[in-house]
Amino acid sequence: MAHRPWLQLAFVIGEAALTLVSGGVLFIIISHVSGPEVLGTYALALAWLALFLGVSSFGIPEYILREAGAHGRDAAGAVINAMSMGVGSVFVAICLMLITVRFLGYSAHVVQVITVTSLALIPAFLNTSCRSVFVAQRQMHLPFMAAVVEAAIMIPASLYLLFSGYGAVALMIAFVVAKVASASFSGVQMFRRVLPVWPDLDPHMLFQTAWTVLTFGIGNMLGMLSLRINVIMVSLWADITTVGHYAAATKIMEIGLIISQVFAPLLLSRMAHNFSAKGNRDPNCFGAWYEVLFAIVVPPCVGVWVFAGLILETLFGTAFGEAVWILRILMVYVLTETADPVMSVILKAAHRQRQDALCLAFNLLTNIGLNLALLPVIGPIGVAIGRVAGGGVSATLRHLLIAQVLTPVNWFHFARKPALISLIAGLVCFSLLDVERPAWLLLFYTVVVLVSLWISSSFSFSTIKDMMSFPSAAD
Repeated sequence: MAHRPWLQLAFVIGEAALTLVSGGVLFIIISHVSGPEVLGTYALALAWLALFLGVSSFGIPEYILREAGAHGRDAAGAVINAMSMGVGSVFVAICLMLITVRFLGYSAHVVQVITVTSLALIPAFLNTSCRSVFVAQRQMHLPFMAAVVEAAIMIPASLYLLFSGYGAVALMIAFVVAKVASASFSGVQMFRRVLPVWPDLDPHMLFQTAWTVLTFGIGNMLGMLSLRINVIMVSLWADITTVGHYAAATKIMEIGLIISQVFAPLLLSRMAHNFSAKGNRDPNCFGAWYEVLFAIVVPPCVGVWVFAGLILETLFGTAFGEAVWILRILMVYVLTETADPVMSVILKAAHRQRQDALCLAFNLLTNIGLNLALLPVIGPIGVAIGRVAGGGVSATLRHLLIAQVLTPVNWFHFARKPALISLIAGLVCFSLLDVERPAWLLLFYTVVVLVSLWISSSFSFSTIKDMMSFPSAAD
């Protein structure tokens, strides 16, 4: 398919929408149909899956993204070697996952759900790795079609199972089947269209790839631990209903992270190309990209903070009202997690993944330390505080490292317009929550922010076009 930037953008938006529907909307339906207990079990199983997927994949998808972005189809050998190592690592992870959950005191039902979920590890890894190649080559229609395949199986099957009275085990079986189908489609498309020539496995190249992937893997493991450890720690200190409340707030947070998760791979492939092919190692060259990112992320974060109660009650029901302050604190985390992954991308593109992993280690240590200190005292709110503090620590360290090894980046300069607009509109709406109907205030906030961003020229469509262009065409 020709590299038409706006068409590629449409596929990116479509993939994000399918992710939102298959993940976020399904969470909402589970909360209404089956309640916090089933939602908590479902969310806990997905947290274990994401944790072991992050650990076992060893940062290979990010490594593939960098190599394919910098060298194009010439990186086929590195891609195949890295994926081969990843499959072996995931097999080991399945065994470790099944052993670990049996020693943590979970009920037999929860263990059964997590056991079924572990079967999705291999297809999830293959899907993510193939997506890295597609994104690097700006073949965004392929991950979109893979998402369509997955959603077409998972959503109807999950809805049927929910309304037929089945529980979390059946939901996870549908989840695994959908992942297998999606991974099969992605694998076929990658070797038929993107990397049509299968390179030979070279032991020397395999060793070199393993050594490079090691540092990616350490950083990826730490990042996934920091992101998923919170739900697991709540499950060890509280009942499954409390896990459901925390999971509801976390799901809204994860929806907020979709933008940065889509943005980071696009930036990594382009920045790796600039650093390698063009020799331009100044991260400020992508300032227009950062401005677009903050313009998209900051206003929704402030809006969710102000209208947290309305959003939780509307989406999940009145039983989830206790999660209001958890959600508000997690919105602060979304803000830090918008800049933090971008800094990580800059360091990885500059082949500074070892230092990046060290910064992330402090994130995890801070997160776990505050979890242990605050969870027994103030419950899930303490877990949310630990997550925010961990993200703040790693963002600060990465910022200082970039200033030292590359060029200083003034992140507040790129975020100031959407931040000021959102804060002013948010303060007005928050002060009127007890006077005016929240739904009307939410509409007012949305209109004011959008109009103000347009007037202040905080959103550049030409920059979005540049993001979706193939690197050689953008030079």
